[in-house]
Amino acid sequence: MNSRRAVLASVAALAAGLPTVNAVVGGAGATPAAAADQYGSNTELYTRTADKEGTDWVRRFRIGAPAQVTDNARATSSPLGSTAVIAPHGGGIEAGTSELCMAIAGYTPFEADTDPASAAVAGEPQRDYWMFEALANSAAQHVTSTHCDDPAALAVCTGNLYAVSLHGFDETTERKVIIGGRDARLGRNLLAAFTKYGLTSPATDPDRDVTVVFADASTSIDGDDPANIVNRTRTGAGAQLEISTALRKAMFGDFSGAAKRRATAGVPSTGSPCADHFWNGFVGAVREAIKNHELGLDAL
Repeated sequence: MNSRRAVLASVAALAAGLPTVNAVVGGAGATPAAAADQYGSNTELYTRTADKEGTDWVRRFRIGAPAQVTDNARATSSPLGSTAVIAPHGGGIEAGTSELCMAIAGYTPFEADTDPASAAVAGEPQRDYWMFEALANSAAQHVTSTHCDDPAALAVCTGNLYAVSLHGFDETTERKVIIGGRDARLGRNLLAAFTKYGLTSPATDPDRDVTVVFADASTSIDGDDPANIVNRTRTGAGAQLEISTALRKAMFGDFSGAAKRRATAGVPSTGSPCADHFWNGFVGAVREAIKNHELGLDAL
């Protein structure tokens, strides 16, 4: 099983002219797994018996079938929809990123074993997505993004021109988004869209403050490593969004479990009175930034 998964992942990578699994995880000269990670790759997690699929973790993905694209309009041109949305540490690892992944990809957040077509948002394109979701033993199942070798994740990213990945970092007091990744133009489009949708600081109402910054290249969460799964697209680049715990909590009326997050995404409550502002603003901004990026626009 280990060998078969590795071969599939390498084939997908080679097809896009990107580093193979051996180069990314476990090969000569590969960067060692982060000390905090119990598993050095998704392959290792899937093939060891400590954590079991369906009990401790699930993964969900959509890989769109090839489609013919024709545009002969004189006055305008349609965007070439080719952007994947991924949440490498969803479920209980970086809570809220699964729900955001589904929403940005064009779905109402839905439970596993649900037909995604029944959750499609009318008027929004349904994009390719991939999520790894921890159901139990959450912290132990974190696999750093540069060591992601899941064949479905590789197929989703290498099959698209662009990608956006959603992550969480542990900041409990400040509502903050850190934009990273190798796609600088997509990063600029994201920053402009966040500003347009009111995710800025200082805001007129301090309770709606959100700090949005570009990642410092010297930090470990800047997302610019070519081996990072979000950068393994057909263009060799993607955008990584690190979202603070405080902001993710503020997006949901009840953040205490997956079912409650799905039911209360963007629904204000006593504990999260601005959930609609933060959820709708974030999802709307990322959707718009993706569309502008696919049109070739640049928010310089």
